[in-house]
Amino acid sequence: MGEDPMHPLQGEARIMSFLNISVPPFEAFVRAEFLRNNEDSHGVKLPCMIFGMASVPGSAPLFHFMMEDGGMWWRMPIHAFSWKEDAPDQELDELVLWDSFSYHVSVTQFAMLKNKKIQFISRRREKYRGTYMFTLDWAHEDETMPNLGLSEYPSHHKCGHFIRMDNGNFAIQPNNRLTVHDPSFCTKPDQLVIHRKYCSTQWSAERNWRWVTPDTDIMEYDHTDLESGEKNSERSAAYNEQDFSLTKKDDTAV
Repeated sequence: MGEDPMHPLQGEARIMSFLNISVPPFEAFVRAEFLRNNEDSHGVKLPCMIFGMASVPGSAPLFHFMMEDGGMWWRMPIHAFSWKEDAPDQELDELVLWDSFSYHVSVTQFAMLKNKKIQFISRRREKYRGTYMFTLDWAHEDETMPNLGLSEYPSHHKCGHFIRMDNGNFAIQPNNRLTVHDPSFCTKPDQLVIHRKYCSTQWSAERNWRWVTPDTDIMEYDHTDLESGEKNSERSAAYNEQDFSLTKKDDTAV
């Protein structure tokens, strides 16, 4: 029997994608000069269907697509595409702020953000508006290999929101460069409610030396931090004695 691709413990669904990943497919135009090594065909736009992405550290996010004649192309930067035929040509670094952080990438279309209007500020301090499509995020997935990137450092981690711009192009921008329009919840669009700072803390709930679970097979324990000088063996013995007493009482009743 073959693997069930939807089973959580089988197939690619159980790990982050390495190098290549599917994105929600969408129609676009590709600028023909990118198919001609930028030597000619400038100003020509051809229909395409974008369906995948490659994450290569040191390179901007790169996208895979197919064309009307069945031809396919791998690893094209985002400024090669538009969704309007009259979209202006723009520099890559005006549309994308950061290169990919890792070979391991995820693609998520957050339900809360689906089709939400987005406004972002570019590298050149220009304001653009568009529509949210999906989010790229990176991590170091392979624990058998040294982590040589910054994808999991709290103060350096960045995701990339894929945006369909109103001017006809596409952009990928991190949280700190954009705002989202939600007419019900985001009711203070012209007011900065707080000056946010980068987080430098790695949050963990397992750093309290006084918290140790009881050494027992009792499932429903009511355990708190160990008191000063208290040994976990003493606390565990008390749980076991309690369990023995209840078991003994039940045996007597029978």
